[in-house]
Amino acid sequence: MTAKIARANRIGYGAIAVILLLVLVAGCGAPDPALSRGVSAGARPEGRILFAAKGDIYMWDGSVHQVTKVGDASSPAWSHDGNRFVFVRSGDAFSDLYSDMIDGNQLAQLTHNQPTNQEGTQAYVNNSVWALDPAWSPVADTIAFVSDLQTSQNYLWLMEGLGGPPHQIPASTTNGDNVENPSFSPDGTKIVFTQRTTVENDTQRSTGLWVVDLNSGQLTSLVKADSGAYDGAWSPNGNWIAYIQRDGTNNDLWVVPASGGQPTQLTDGKQLASPVWSPDGSQIAFFEVDGDGFKVSYVSFSIGQNGQPTASDSQKLFTAAGIDATSAMSWTK
Repeated sequence: MTAKIARANRIGYGAIAVILLLVLVAGCGAPDPALSRGVSAGARPEGRILFAAKGDIYMWDGSVHQVTKVGDASSPAWSHDGNRFVFVRSGDAFSDLYSDMIDGNQLAQLTHNQPTNQEGTQAYVNNSVWALDPAWSPVADTIAFVSDLQTSQNYLWLMEGLGGPPHQIPASTTNGDNVENPSFSPDGTKIVFTQRTTVENDTQRSTGLWVVDLNSGQLTSLVKADSGAYDGAWSPNGNWIAYIQRDGTNNDLWVVPASGGQPTQLTDGKQLASPVWSPDGSQIAFFEVDGDGFKVSYVSFSIGQNGQPTASDSQKLFTAAGIDATSAMSWTK
């Protein structure tokens, strides 16, 4: 029962957003004057960004529009062709995946996790199942997501074909603790994800980035950080993975070669979450603390003459009321 209740705590998005805000604000620090700024801000971002706010899905395409009107939605992700999107709807101790067109004319429920037992009973809690953090393959109608289906932990699952029977990715169970936030490689053969690790007599937890090869099942540790690394996002050209790393009390944007290697810090003294690449890979957007809420900001990204990644200073892209910074954004053309 304790494990199931822990899953319920993932879905208190309003409360979690407040907690996240307090944690990030506590990380305010002075910028590092030595941090390299080798690129100008460049062209204004274009395309369509999905995000969650106030229990619904919204889209930015130069201005902000509300897409759903359900009150329990989160974690949107575009399909590979940009015609559909998948998102999470949360119920009482369970959640399900749905897909729809942007005009709302083809809503489809992809999972069916609500227990048939009477609500409030032990049986209801024991049979509750979460489906979280969906990511749509860039090359097929395949959706990766996190679920505690048939287990007491959240592991990675794949749904091949919309509404098809999901199957677990066995390698994601290797470390024996919860995983989060999968992101596909551009060719759809690998997934980077956040791995939680509980240490010190189950009282402390840290996070790192791991990569699983879907063909071979090989599992590779990509980033380990003392204070935590999370929210990995694969670049469109496949060469880089952007992520957020906690360093002391800051939560900054970093990138690391997708093949492994030395990470590079792109921002300093920031309070950021949920990075996402522009479709052409020239920009990275993210949630940033803004007063008592969040805004969406971005940096322009390039590779310098020395082969090292560089970024511009961050700029505001847009704001919206009640942004859910625990839900990822998704960016398409």
